[in-house]
Amino acid sequence: MLISTDVTAADFAITKFREGYEQTEVDELLDRARAALAAWESRETATLTAADVNAVAFHTTKFGNGYDQDQVDDFLDRIATSLSAHETAVPEEPEVLEVPASLLRSSSLLDTTFTHTRFREGYSVAGVDGFLAAARAVIAGYESDTAPTGAAALSGDDVVNVRFTPTKFKRGYSQAEVDEYLDRIVETLRHYERAAGKR
Repeated sequence: MLISTDVTAADFAITKFREGYEQTEVDELLDRARAALAAWESRETATLTAADVNAVAFHTTKFGNGYDQDQVDDFLDRIATSLSAHETAVPEEPEVLEVPASLLRSSSLLDTTFTHTRFREGYSVAGVDGFLAAARAVIAGYESDTAPTGAAALSGDDVVNVRFTPTKFKRGYSQAEVDEYLDRIVETLRHYERAAGKR
């Protein structure tokens, strides 16, 4: 099947003392065919159809420069076939992403509580709370279609790699509970990343 750049590169033998097609008319149709194929490639509907190409009739020239008729006819057949393939293609169904049952809402991160530890190792309260605030902002952004980008963005991979300062003899958060909650944040962020076409 032809693509738009194939039409741009098309080249035909020049006739002079035998009948050929008017070059200007052929070139104009090729421009329309290139634009039509480019439109399909951009998932837009083209204005030139395969039927239009099959119905075209060029004027001929015998003593001036023209294009070889057989070469042009063969190429137009390929253009018509390519356009017809686009016209009859079954549109792709958009992927429906399943929403995980454990998907977190940004508001739920406001109410998150963990068991406090004191005489056993836990995670730094300030470190976890600061991280949850950042995660809440990103999830809220996805919910409103204004998720931060660049350095301000927080991805599921970032959450997987996060490390908190351990604390043993002062108040901290239960490591098991925090780790379990981080898994839900990872799943939530990756869901939104897939929906946004990032993964």
